[in-house]
Amino acid sequence: MNASGTPAHAGIHHIKLPVTDLERSTQWYRDVLGARRLTDLDHRRPDGTLFAVILDIPGIAGRVELRLDPATAAALRGYDLLTLTVEDRPALDAWIAHLDARGTTHSPPIVALVGWLLVVPDPDGLRLRFYTKQPHGLGESAVEFDSPWLGTGPITPEATAQQDTTVCAVATLKALPGHADEVRDLMQSVAQATRQEDGCLTYLIHQAKDEPNTLVVYEQWASPAAMAAHHKTAHMHAFKEAAGSIVDWPPQAQLLTPAN
Repeated sequence: MNASGTPAHAGIHHIKLPVTDLERSTQWYRDVLGARRLTDLDHRRPDGTLFAVILDIPGIAGRVELRLDPATAAALRGYDLLTLTVEDRPALDAWIAHLDARGTTHSPPIVALVGWLLVVPDPDGLRLRFYTKQPHGLGESAVEFDSPWLGTGPITPEATAQQDTTVCAVATLKALPGHADEVRDLMQSVAQATRQEDGCLTYLIHQAKDEPNTLVVYEQWASPAAMAAHHKTAHMHAFKEAAGSIVDWPPQAQLLTPAN
């Protein structure tokens, strides 16, 4: 019990971040922040399905959980859930060099209200931020209030309309007898490349439990244009070339709309 009469706690236990691809995000946080996956704490359902991983990240009190939750990850895209402290502008510049060496997307140094700010979107577009402890001392007139990297702002009719353009689809492919494993491997390769595309919110591969030759893709895109661009990519063209003789072509595709 503390002086105010409120029961005491021992600080943050863990931070939970939603992701669409556990392996992709685990690798990203490993590359960017030096995270270490605590495999003995992997979260699995009774059937063995992995749904969360736990990371130990240097400098963060407690642990970070990456939770497989594509819908929440999509809804929070652009939001800044986690801000880390760095000492001063030279320390921020060291992070910029670190990110550039890895080809990681980031903002330019931003004049925030008090200190310098660097924003780094993770693979799902959640914004990791680095904020200097030392003030920039530039005064309020220098603050970059209009920077697109400073928060997502209030919900507006325009933003709501943009959210309404989200498009989902399901595609079913039937591998020819004896080629199910080959087709699945090709599709997994396509999925890895597709998840890096602009506008890709979810791209998941499933195999029918009782029909191993049947594979199903569930995909969600930020806009119809993003989905259309996906079908023109080099990796989709390569997949069609490689799978054309081992799949009952063409796949059966269905666009989905909300049922409410």
